[in-house]
Order: sequence, then C-alpha cells, then structure tokens
Amino acid sequence: MPNLHQIKSEQTRERLMDAALEVMQAKGLASLSMHEVARIAGMTTGAVQHHFPSKAALMLQIIERLVQQIDTDDSFWPAPHWPLQRRADHFVQQAWRRLYGQPRFAVAWEAYLAVRADAAMVAHIQAARAPINDKLLLRMLRSFPEWAGGPAAEARFQLVLSCLRGLGVLAPFSSPAAIEQQLQQLSVLLQSFSSEVTP
Repeated sequence: MPNLHQIKSEQTRERLMDAALEVMQAKGLASLSMHEVARIAGMTTGAVQHHFPSKAALMLQIIERLVQQIDTDDSFWPAPHWPLQRRADHFVQQAWRRLYGQPRFAVAWEAYLAVRADAAMVAHIQAARAPINDKLLLRMLRSFPEWAGGPAAEARFQLVLSCLRGLGVLAPFSSPAAIEQQLQQLSVLLQSFSSEVTP
C-alpha cells in the first residue's frame, strides 16, 4: 500500500501531466516547455525536473497514462466475436482517434527525437515503452485470436503500430481525406494478416 509521500508524489505527477496537456491545447505544440509546464502548475522548473528530467520523459509518462486508460477501456478494443472487417475497422479508427491522431502523440515523438543522441535517455525510453507495447499486444491478441498461433504475430502488430505512428507524425502535413484513405487501407492490411494465419 502506498504511503502518504508516494501518494502526494503521484498526485504532483498527475498535476504536471495535466498542465502539459493544458499548454498543448491552449498554445500549441511549440509552446510546450518545462518552464511553461511549471508556470501553469504553479511550481518551479526545478520541481518539475525532479519528477520529469526532460520533456521526453514527461511526454513518455503522458503517453503511458493514456495507454493505461485504453488498456482498461473495453470500448477501445473490438470484441473477438465481431466479424473480422468490423474488428479491423474499429481498432484502426479507435487507435487513430484516441491515441496516434492526438496532438500529444506528435509532441511525444518530437521530444523523443530531440534526445536520440542521449544514450541513457534512449535506453530509458526503450525500457519504459516495452511494457506499454506488451500490454497493447496482449489486448490485440484477445481481439484478433486468429493471430495467436500464427507466424510473426508480434511483428505484424508492430507493423500496424508503425503505420499509425507514421501517420501521426505526418498528420500536420496531410489532409483529413488522405489520412482516412490510409486508415482504410490499414484496416484492409490488418484483415489480410488474419486471413493468412487462419487454417
């Protein structure tokens, strides 16, 4: 059971993440900085950096919190008894609207790329992202049981996520119509994976 200090620390972290989202929504992606987050949260920059040593670490936690919410939200995941096309369409649209198409996703990757020369931070991000991907893969296999015994299930899942990440990064330079067409094709690709592994 967490003690009072741990509870207060977690509450502070939640407050800082909410402040970061407020900055993004009010002023746009370029305005997100540790100083601005501190100002909105009513804290010092040093206090913010005590909880999040960099913008990349802050964004990683925001994405992790979002994924945790999705992991426990059954409305995000298609039911395994639905027809395959409905499941694929549902997953692609939900993943885009609630995760990869969100402005905070592009901010997170901007922050990740900014620290790619920092080996220690890269290792930290890789370690933190691993359980996030594991959670998503487990839920994906429940929604698409055809994959469970098939070859390269994880690689295929990662390919789908890579497509969504690419769309998320390039979204500011794409039209909504072009993105929607690509999401439809991604659903077709997802369905083809299942047909390949079904006996």
